[in-house]
Amino acid sequence: MSFLSTFSIRKPNSLLVPAMLDLEKISDPGVNFVHWQRLPDADIHQFGNALLTSDFTGFSLTATTLSVREQLQQEFDKSAIHTVGKLLLVDDMVALTCRFLSITGQTQTRLYLKAVSDDACRKFHTDRYDLRLLCTYVGAGTEWIDDRYVNRHRLMGGDNESIIKDFSKVKCMQPFEVGILRGEASPDKVGKGIVHRSPPIQHKNEKRLVFRLDN
Repeated sequence: MSFLSTFSIRKPNSLLVPAMLDLEKISDPGVNFVHWQRLPDADIHQFGNALLTSDFTGFSLTATTLSVREQLQQEFDKSAIHTVGKLLLVDDMVALTCRFLSITGQTQTRLYLKAVSDDACRKFHTDRYDLRLLCTYVGAGTEWIDDRYVNRHRLMGGDNESIIKDFSKVKCMQPFEVGILRGEASPDKVGKGIVHRSPPIQHKNEKRLVFRLDN
């Protein structure tokens, strides 16, 4: 057996990348999750915590590269919290939105920033979208697992214990880290989306500030 064929068999579906530019590797054949690890920004974290302790619940909008900054500024100006962290958060969300649109080749994307306090997606699953970008600014991040450790035929009717072959292989994004997930919106992607879930937080009375872009 050649080295190339051995590599293709053993190659994981998830990929760790060193920089925002490399998020485009979600387009590589066989890759259904790219993960950019980065350290939290202290000012953004402080502003995010302030939002979660206020009456902020979140917002959604349709964004383009030209409109997203002004839209975000308008949304955040509704809050009485005005810190340097707010300005930095807008900068970060704008940069991620523009990068996501460049990767997808689309002119617009649906943008969400939500305060989450429940276990809405506690079961491991795939989703009906093409690509999704996720960044949890405060709180526990999205959990995912590589296909090698999943019983995909159990996704529809099984529970987590029957879906996951080895729970020690489940990975969790940390605050401020960025992931792009492949879904199963098109027929040729059915059975190829990343298996993931929201982290269970309700029993801990925790909150998350989650940024999401959908294509």
